Amino acid sequence: MIEIKHKATGKLLHRHDKESFSGSLITGVDFTCADFSEIDLSGCKLHSCNLSEATFRGSTLDKVTLQNCVLRRVDFSTALVNFTNFSDNVMDLCVFEEVRGIGTQFRHSKINGASFQRCQLPKADFSFAEMRGTNFHAAVLAKANLFGADVSESDFTQSDLRDCNMTNAKIFKADFNFAKMAGSIGTNGKPWGSSVKADPKKPWWQIWRGAAV
Repeated sequence: MIEIKHKATGKLLHRHDKESFSGSLITGVDFTCADFSEIDLSGCKLHSCNLSEATFRGSTLDKVTLQNCVLRRVDFSTALVNFTNFSDNVMDLCVFEEVRGIGTQFRHSKINGASFQRCQLPKADFSFAEMRGTNFHAAVLAKANLFGADVSESDFTQSDLRDCNMTNAKIFKADFNFAKMAGSIGTNGKPWGSSVKADPKKPWWQIWRGAAV
């Protein structure tokens, strides 16, 4: 049996009757301020749960799926998130500092104002995620998919973005100083730093037409 308690008061929020969360489906539970620290939730599925201000610090979340959950201000620091699915969730102001995992999914999630400092999330999928004002300082995101993501005003300083796909991403006022960008695809679908060059031999209307395609 595993007991999940309130991180401040110690009040019992949920009693899991099995010895492991593996393969379990937990639906509609209010886990506000729950303490999941150091717990192994591998293979668990959380559906329509309120996890606001909960802590998963140091937890193992490998192959966990969180679907239609509310996850505002959740602390995932130092957690393991291999192939974890965070897609389609509201995750504003969450903390993912120093998390580690490969193939982690954040598709279509809202993660505005979050912190991913010093995380290691190679091959993560952030496609179409909303991550305005998010801190990715010194993050390892090699081969990540940022297709269509909104990272406006986010901090990518000293991050590893090698071989990332940023096609159609919104990067208004994002800071990429000292980031590693080798092999990355820029917002225009071309190698990072390249731009569409006009052919001076073409009439002006053909130059404009080619740049717009």
